[in-house]
Amino acid sequence: MTASGKIDVMSDAEIKQRQQAPRKHGVRSFQVRGEEALDESGRSRLEELKEQVQDREGVIALMQERAANAVMVTELVMSFVAKELKAGKSLSSIPIFRSLPAYMNTAGRALKDLANEMPEKKGIADAEVVLNAVKNAEEN
Repeated sequence: MTASGKIDVMSDAEIKQRQQAPRKHGVRSFQVRGEEALDESGRSRLEELKEQVQDREGVIALMQERAANAVMVTELVMSFVAKELKAGKSLSSIPIFRSLPAYMNTAGRALKDLANEMPEKKGIADAEVVLNAVKNAEEN
């Protein structure tokens, strides 16, 4: 309904476009149909991911990649907003600015999750493993 109280009627073309919108990226199809919804490259990537997440090192490597991507996207958005502000635009006229908190939260969460999986001091954690192995070898 419009502000004047009239019912806004969509054309057939608008209705068709809105019905097609969820099919553009394939997320919904993948959620419903799983692997069969993917094309060959998608199935290949899914197999790579399944292999990668079979052990802790693979999971951490994937977490590192995702965290780096999330931080990069956040930095790109922040840079774009700063550029638009310098060009004289107001924050309210920069649509992506409204999404910036979500990007920042995603990056922060990805970094926090990654930090929780990494040893505090990598060298010390590795040394502890070696010392325990030496102890166990001496006892046997």
